[in-house]
Amino acid sequence: MTGHHTYRSQVEFSSEQVDEDRAVTQFRQAPDRAVDLEMFGRDLRFPDGATFQMWAFQHRRGRRGFPSPIIRVREGEVFHARVEPSKGPHTIHWHGMEPDPRNDGVGHTSFEIGDDYTYQWQAEPGAPGDPDCGAAGSYFYHCHVNTVLHAQMGMFGMLVVDPVQHPDYPVLPGLTRRPFVDGPEYDTATETMLVPYSLDPRWHQLNHAAGLSGEDVGLNRFEPQHFYVLGGELDSRPDREGVWAATSVRAVAPGATYPDGQERRPSLLRVLNANYLPVTMWFTREGSTERVAMAELVAHDGRPYRDTSSPTAPAVPLRDSGPGLHTHTLAFGAAERYDLLLHPPAAGPYRLWFRWEHWITGAELAVRSLPLVAG
Repeated sequence: MTGHHTYRSQVEFSSEQVDEDRAVTQFRQAPDRAVDLEMFGRDLRFPDGATFQMWAFQHRRGRRGFPSPIIRVREGEVFHARVEPSKGPHTIHWHGMEPDPRNDGVGHTSFEIGDDYTYQWQAEPGAPGDPDCGAAGSYFYHCHVNTVLHAQMGMFGMLVVDPVQHPDYPVLPGLTRRPFVDGPEYDTATETMLVPYSLDPRWHQLNHAAGLSGEDVGLNRFEPQHFYVLGGELDSRPDREGVWAATSVRAVAPGATYPDGQERRPSLLRVLNANYLPVTMWFTREGSTERVAMAELVAHDGRPYRDTSSPTAPAVPLRDSGPGLHTHTLAFGAAERYDLLLHPPAAGPYRLWFRWEHWITGAELAVRSLPLVAG
């Protein structure tokens, strides 16, 4: 019987991870959906005119954009992601999915990719009224090597898992989807991803392995000078290189209809906090400071809000057992994701605000806002 390996320090543990060239995907299955990802590093220009060195994932021979490509899969599908790193070893961690260790992308529990590797996992299908199964929701993926630096440098993207379609919960083909198997329908044309992100210029001058050999490069000091809201409508990402930043938000107004006369479903907003600061967001009417409770929370971190008050009855979505969770303000921390349906009280102009706060003092560091039009 051999003894456990011991490390003299956290630095030694972090710097002695297994690095595998051409690692083999065990128990490989034919994929239902597959992507081929590479890494890139280049200077990108942000909406405020500042230019920074960014690292991110891209589809092979695809555009070099930030954030990294949106990956969308369906519950029950076998998913493959072939990754070919550059600038040293990398991984992809599927944040919130929790597949087996070899496919979870955490070097401390498996390995770092030296050449290439094909990740494989399958999202669990959901069932109506069951709070204990189903993976549909909003997630994200990111590199888990020198994690805080590589995520700040841009190595992350949104991961959306769509639910299986249950015959008791149909959708309008091409017009609506559901955030989870028995969740409410939402309008596909206005489904939007928003990602508050802050940037510390000093970090963007560091190299790939900064701090891994025990040197103090200041990764415990995050002092952002630039603040952005990334993203936009999921089906309308511009087909060009560069930074994808939100300029406005659309919401379906009360009484709006589809061409066939059916009531148009509400817009869905998927929000990811992709920085190291607490963020507060809120809604107002244009030109007013009065907050408007137009957001209905339907899921958090890939988990639907359900009524679990009875141990025997089905755990229906909260909106089916009462008024649901409606708010005008949402506060969330690093890596948190929320899915929100938008219910503006009337057609017209509104505004969506974001405030970045110091993680210790709570002091306001920056405020940004986007016009929100209900029409």
